[in-house]
Amino acid sequence: MNPIGTRSASFRRPSSAADDEWFLGSDAPASLPTLVFFPHAGAGAAAYWRLAQSQRDIARILIVRLPGRESRADEQLFTDIRPLIRALAPVLRPRLGDDYVFYGHSMGALIAFETARLFSLAYAMPPRHLVVSAMEAPQDVPTTHARHLLSDAELWQLVADMGGVPPEIAADTSMRQMLLPTIRADFEVTDTYTFRAMPLLTCPISTYAGEDDPELPACAMEAWQANTTAAFEHTVLPGGHFFNLDGQSGFTQALRTRLTG
Repeated sequence: MNPIGTRSASFRRPSSAADDEWFLGSDAPASLPTLVFFPHAGAGAAAYWRLAQSQRDIARILIVRLPGRESRADEQLFTDIRPLIRALAPVLRPRLGDDYVFYGHSMGALIAFETARLFSLAYAMPPRHLVVSAMEAPQDVPTTHARHLLSDAELWQLVADMGGVPPEIAADTSMRQMLLPTIRADFEVTDTYTFRAMPLLTCPISTYAGEDDPELPACAMEAWQANTTAAFEHTVLPGGHFFNLDGQSGFTQALRTRLTG
C-alpha cells in the first residue's frame, strides 16, 4: 500500500490540454457510469490506481489530481476548499455524463461532498450516489484542528502514525521535503473547513469506516445521514485509516456493489 501515491500509473489521460491535468482516467464505453475518486490529504491520483483498476469493467474512471502533486507538482497548492471546488467544477462537469458516482476518502470525502452540493444546486445534476470513507460528517468537522501549523517533524510523524507514509518513504529525507508542503496545504483545507447549511442532497449516501482507525471512531460517520433526503448506509470494515487501499478490508467489493446495486 502506498497512500501517498508516488508511483506512476498506467491510465490513459483524456485528450485535451491543461484541464486534463486535473484527472487520471481510463477508456471505457460511454454507457457505463462515471466513478470519480477524490483522494485523501497528500495523495496524488496514482494512490488510487489499484482501487480504480478494480472498477474499470463497470465504470468510467476519473481520479482527481489536485495541484501540487505528480504532473502538477509546480502548481500553487489550494489551502481553502471553496476556491478548490470552484476551480474543479468547470473541468469536471463535461466529463461526467448523465450517470455518475462520487467517492472520497478523508479530505477527499469533504471535497466530494461539497462538489456534490454544487452540482446538485448549481447545475441540477446530482450524483447517483455519494460514497465517503474515514471522515467526520461535514457538520461535525472539528473547528479546533491546527495540524497544518505543526512543525515539519511533528506533521511528518502524524502522517506516519496514520499509516499514510510507507516506511521506505518515511525514512527518506528528500521525500519528506518534497511531500510535506502538499500535506500541510491539504491539512489546512480540512482544518479551516466550515460547514454551511444548504438544501440537503437527494442522492443516497454510503459511509465506510475502519474499525481500527486511530483518527476517527467508526460511529462518528453515522451523522452523514443528516445530509441527504435519500437512503443512507453505514458500514464498518476491518483496518485502520487507509482500510480502503489495503486490499484486505472488503472495500473494493463494497464499492463495486454501490456501482452495480
